[in-house]
Amino acid sequence: MRLAARTMLLLLIAAAGCGGSSTAPSSNNNNPPPTTNPTPTPTNTTSISIGNNFFDPAATTVPVGSKITWTWNTCGGDGYGGQVCGSHSVMFDDGTASGSQSEGTWSRTFAAAGTYKYHCLVHGSSMSGTIVVQ
Repeated sequence: MRLAARTMLLLLIAAAGCGGSSTAPSSNNNNPPPTTNPTPTPTNTTSISIGNNFFDPAATTVPVGSKITWTWNTCGGDGYGGQVCGSHSVMFDDGTASGSQSEGTWSRTFAAAGTYKYHCLVHGSSMSGTIVVQ
């Protein structure tokens, strides 16, 4: 009987030590609850690079009122110490366009929310991009 009583006592002690756990925050003032970082404010100016046969990035999301600037980066060496630049354009489906150029920049400000698709007049849909204004 003594063995049975000892076994029962050990089982009771072991069961008492197996309490649940809690992940509730401590009320200890030395450990304040974690704070969350504020969401960064999106910038209102975005740059898009125009390369030979691509826009980088091809898709951009910006807030209403954003100004986007396209920069032509289409010039490269010709293999003989000279420079060759390819002409490209930014042509929106609504008719707004940069005109064809091989260097420089062009900007557009987006005053209304919506999805604005554009492409290069030289390359058509194989060189296209999208601006989503929220």
